[in-house]
Amino acid sequence: MILCNFAAIDTETMEDSALNRYLDEIGKESLLSDEEERKLSERIQNGDQRALSKLVEANLRFVVSVARQYKGKGVAMEDLVSEGNIGLMKAASRFDASKGVRFVNYAVAYIRQQMERAIDQQAGLYQVPKDVKDEVQARQQSVPLSVDAPLGHRANMSLLSVLVNQDAPLADERVHSETVEAAVEYALGTLDARDRSVVNAFFGIGQEHETMAEIAEDLNIKRERVRQIRDKAIRKLRKAYKDRLRELK
Repeated sequence: MILCNFAAIDTETMEDSALNRYLDEIGKESLLSDEEERKLSERIQNGDQRALSKLVEANLRFVVSVARQYKGKGVAMEDLVSEGNIGLMKAASRFDASKGVRFVNYAVAYIRQQMERAIDQQAGLYQVPKDVKDEVQARQQSVPLSVDAPLGHRANMSLLSVLVNQDAPLADERVHSETVEAAVEYALGTLDARDRSVVNAFFGIGQEHETMAEIAEDLNIKRERVRQIRDKAIRKLRKAYKDRLRELK
């Protein structure tokens, strides 16, 4: 799945050039008709990851158009697009075309929420109080892994929601929560140290959530490289998670 693959560039002119290259690449995807959206929605609700990728990739240009509305708010365009793409994926996993709403109209709220969260975090508006930090740290000591913890402040996205169909854990009551978490722990164990450190930092597993920029600084690499590592790791995690869950059921 194409998410955002233009490099981190400092100057505005070069950033626009990188954005144009990204637009050229994602522009190869055709727009979807109402009927195509409906069919993809049905497949996504049945757990079809290819359908999810198709719906997301067909709407990446829309994310860029929304991101442009937030330009100059203190967050780089590449990061706005990356955050918006997370919102797009979240919306795609929940989309129900039978409601009679076009996907972009449904997804825009999720996209804006992710971008505004990034802007808020950049501005330092949501610092966690010390007593809350202490409580979180105490919980992390007793529970080493928290795969269903929200991604960042005020977000509803977690590693678990990325790995599985959004409705699947609730729809299938036979799958016990401990089984799901065991499958995720197993999947995380298939990653090498670097990939797991990126996933842990980005999703706040056993630590506080870090932004792309913070992870890049920690590892002394570009934000685009962090993005590539994260996306590759998620693809590997999805496969390992599904295989292990099938064994545990």
